[in-house]
Amino acid sequence: AGRLPLAAARMPRKPLVPAMPRRAFMRAAAVAGAVALAGAGGFASRAYAWSSASTALGESRKIALPDGSTAALNTFSRLSWRFSASERTLWVEQGEVALDLVPGPAAGLHGEDRLADLSAGRFNARLRGDTLDLMVLRGSARAQSVGAQAVDARSGHSLLLSRRDAVVRPVSALQMSTAMAWQQGEILFQDATLGTAVEEYNRYLARKIVIVDPELAAIPVGGRFTSSDPSAFLRAVSMGLGVHVSTSDGGYFLTH
Repeated sequence: AGRLPLAAARMPRKPLVPAMPRRAFMRAAAVAGAVALAGAGGFASRAYAWSSASTALGESRKIALPDGSTAALNTFSRLSWRFSASERTLWVEQGEVALDLVPGPAAGLHGEDRLADLSAGRFNARLRGDTLDLMVLRGSARAQSVGAQAVDARSGHSLLLSRRDAVVRPVSALQMSTAMAWQQGEILFQDATLGTAVEEYNRYLARKIVIVDPELAAIPVGGRFTSSDPSAFLRAVSMGLGVHVSTSDGGYFLTH
């Protein structure tokens, strides 16, 4: 006991720990929660720990959430959630997620570092770079812009959340059908260009489609196709648009 102060004085000081990004904090909290749960002999409730689900490239899956709500994950997506008796927190970490929320405690949806408060209803949330595109199919969503009043989005509207802004825009029934086609394993193109269609298709494909001649990207395209197999899409491009399609082990190449 008498030597304790001297021993403490000789101990190296711990370095300062830098601030942890929210995603890293969430993952660390999940690990800490799991350790605490094991140490307490299972006394702590799992409802307060983070859970997550993900999909591989080209895969989609539907999961049941703890309160009876459901979530569907599109290709190469990841969703984390933590539910308690007083709040429900969901985090779109990657890709695209469709949510069907039942009535219950306050629900918050994170995308990057932005948060939207959700009512019960149906939503489609897709990360586009650092922007979360939240489409309200039924119900409502509210978000706060930096230095501005909160904005509300109701059924038939989309809420775009970037790091600084929250913007509401109306969406048509066709746009909603296009956004939700992936849940049926389909891709719907309406008034799209070949460039945007190829970009969308490549989200699902290990063997990518490459537009070799850049001027082809502006050609308008439309139609409904299977997301897992681009064969019908490439036939339509070849026969309907006169684009030459060549295939190799590396992918599909579009030329004049």
